[in-house]
Amino acid sequence: MDHCAITASAFHKHAETYRDKYMDLTMYDDYYRQFCDALRSGPVRVLDAACGPGAVSRYLKARRPELDLLGIDLAPRMVELARETVPSAHFAVHDCRRLAELSGPFDGIICAFGLPYLSMDETTAFIKSASEALVPGGVLYLSTMLGKPEDSGVQRSSTGDQVYVYFHSEEQIISSLHACGFAILTQTKIPSPAAASKKTTDLIVIAKAG
Repeated sequence: MDHCAITASAFHKHAETYRDKYMDLTMYDDYYRQFCDALRSGPVRVLDAACGPGAVSRYLKARRPELDLLGIDLAPRMVELARETVPSAHFAVHDCRRLAELSGPFDGIICAFGLPYLSMDETTAFIKSASEALVPGGVLYLSTMLGKPEDSGVQRSSTGDQVYVYFHSEEQIISSLHACGFAILTQTKIPSPAAASKKTTDLIVIAKAG
């Protein structure tokens, strides 16, 4: 079992706890709004990668009801909760490291805190896959926890489950985006939520595909 499957197993097991802790968090809503506003007008296809229990999808559909929205997550229970939360969207159990297997292209891809569970090599590959899955001018939203890559690795949750957490540098993320032809629209850093188990700095990036 690889590190993502081990982490997804923990999220599957404690999906309701995660939902109750973060579902009504609003501190990122302004950045989700910027993502929505950067999309072209009219019906568009959007992918919510590592969608969790559907909090981000719920916001997107509330602001842009016409979105054809697909959410994917590797934790089956998360997908079940997302379907309950946003019945007007589509959800599937799928690995965000395999975007090429999805039926694209997409006008927008949002990955809100999926990157902390991907290694740097996997993150670089995800950004490349996203560039290939987006239409020209499509919009990519990324958020992650900043930190020293050497601090990455397996952690024990409060319930004793193993979770693999990866810290990324701002420079590496931006460099990968530029290498794939993205133009940066928004690049900002904010403190992590008060409910977070570890205090970090969050990086939020919104970029447009070439």
